[in-house]
Amino acid sequence: MIVTLFLPCVVDQWAPEVGLAAMRLLEALGVACHYPPEQTCCGQFALTAGNVPAARRLMRHFFRVFADAPRVVCPSASCTLMVRHHYPRLAESRAERRLARALAHRTWELGEFLASRGPLPWQPRHFGTLTLHRSCKARQLGVVPAMAALLSQVRGLTVTGISPFYACCGFGGVFSRQHPRTARVIGEAYLGAVQATGATGLVSPDWGCFLHLKPLAARLGLPLTFHHLAEVLLPPG
Repeated sequence: MIVTLFLPCVVDQWAPEVGLAAMRLLEALGVACHYPPEQTCCGQFALTAGNVPAARRLMRHFFRVFADAPRVVCPSASCTLMVRHHYPRLAESRAERRLARALAHRTWELGEFLASRGPLPWQPRHFGTLTLHRSCKARQLGVVPAMAALLSQVRGLTVTGISPFYACCGFGGVFSRQHPRTARVIGEAYLGAVQATGATGLVSPDWGCFLHLKPLAARLGLPLTFHHLAEVLLPPG
């Protein structure tokens, strides 16, 4: 099997180790990865900011890069949601809508792709307690059960959750830039809820949320660690 790897711009610019971990995971499963270097942002930030023309330009570039890919795998629930749910709505022509729907069916979030193949053929190890970060987009995409199933296979890991009252971490893409005070208050409350569980860190399918939470934790003096799902699932050694 061959998949085409779609890396979010956040991973490309701030957490390239997550992209490498995703590739290592897939290769360990016997899945060959193709990475098109001409890929760019999916357009989610532009759409969230209300710049629909820019979002459409980025969508059309995505079409050019990934149109022939039989499977697209992305280590981000947020960007997968953009492709799967927003591209069909952004498409204007009949041909664009047809292509958008086809790509929506062929694009997988990394965790759901891994879970669809059954139990991992190795036992990952991570000793400690992590809070599962159920990002807004992961919940909308419906991949939280797949994440939980994968993490249940990790030896030594205790997974905690927090109250649904803390539904958002405050990131929201451009929201944290447009409303920094509100985003900070939401983020600080979220981190307080995480700390109250006794967890020493968080695990998430969306690294973007950590762009907001990591500096907040440092400012508050909270010794939390931040892990992408792919990093926790790597084969031992």
